[in-house]
Amino acid sequence: MHNRVLQNIFSAYSGYLSKTAQPLKNLKAISSIQECRTKAMGSSYYRCKHNHVTEQYHSCRHRSCPLCSGRKQLQWVDQQRRKLFDTEHFHVVFTIPHEYLQLWQYNEERLTDILFLSSKETLFELMASKAYHGVTPGMLMALHTWGRQLTLHPHIHCLITAGGLTLRENWKETGEYLLPVRVVKSLYRGKFQALLLEQYRAGLLKLPPNWSIGQFDILFKACYRKEWSVRIQERYEHGRGVLLYFSRYIKGGPLKPKQILNVDHKGLKFRYFDHRDQRRKQLRLKPLEFLRRILQHIPPIGKHMVRGYGLYAGCNKKKHDLCSNLVGLMKDQPLPAGLQIQDLVVECGQCHEPTKLSGRVWSKAKKGISFIKGVARQDSAGGNVQHGDEPDTAGMGLFSSA
Repeated sequence: MHNRVLQNIFSAYSGYLSKTAQPLKNLKAISSIQECRTKAMGSSYYRCKHNHVTEQYHSCRHRSCPLCSGRKQLQWVDQQRRKLFDTEHFHVVFTIPHEYLQLWQYNEERLTDILFLSSKETLFELMASKAYHGVTPGMLMALHTWGRQLTLHPHIHCLITAGGLTLRENWKETGEYLLPVRVVKSLYRGKFQALLLEQYRAGLLKLPPNWSIGQFDILFKACYRKEWSVRIQERYEHGRGVLLYFSRYIKGGPLKPKQILNVDHKGLKFRYFDHRDQRRKQLRLKPLEFLRRILQHIPPIGKHMVRGYGLYAGCNKKKHDLCSNLVGLMKDQPLPAGLQIQDLVVECGQCHEPTKLSGRVWSKAKKGISFIKGVARQDSAGGNVQHGDEPDTAGMGLFSSA
């Protein structure tokens, strides 16, 4: 399925979306994705040696846009490979109980920070303990808020080194096992609950309007009595597999165009992999239900969904450099050809000769989206070519609101 499916759906249902209450983050995402690689976003102009001018529409660069996310994903992988150590990594997944899902909807930013902090402190404390490894690890954490069916399912994916730096500044391996999972679950639950209770007592949490008096206390106690979900996957050599998994969801949102099987006036059908029974399945959603599910995963404006801690923290450059000398960096290991960043060359729309940038024009300012400042438009002649995009004809008439 072509990359403009989400753009076409937003455009077809713009009337409905404009009449429903949407948070600012959703309004910005909808506007950006609707205008991505269209005239509304402005254009760059390229001139070939025959003096032909080719117009190329600008991308929106919104992190939830599937249309312009491909190159950004490759760039992100390349950046992380320059940071991650060339050593084994474990993949750890922290999930919050479903009892807190409604609370999450009303306190997304606060609970995001609590989830990151409690997960990080759990691993830091246990990894530093002499009872286990006595090291400071490197950790890369990414927040995903969706399940395979696009339902709300906030969880943290953590890529953690299978080893770390000792107090004597030596590199020490963890061996085949990272930590006892029951200990991790118990400590994580305690830390998350303590941080949540602190916010509640300070009056910083917005409680759902349908909650009765004492509802928070009831759920809080119920969550203390249950076992929380933490998964520690088998050790990965170099961690490249998890890194590539991260990259697929850092940019472009939770649903990729290749997952979408069919779109019509009745709804959208997509495929997904159910990890519970290890089977590929299909799901059809009605248009408005699809919009509701996809919009609940738009990240808060300015909030970092990927964070580095320990030896991977930006403030730990000295220790990072020391460890990179001890174990090397992942960048020294080659990536498959399909994941390597290729130089972009814009071809002339008429003679197909290489072109050079001759000017840029921005139709309007888009607050919150970074644009490269360019020179003024010099020539408007020539054909309109949208490079790196699939034809739009396949999307015409889809999701008609009539």
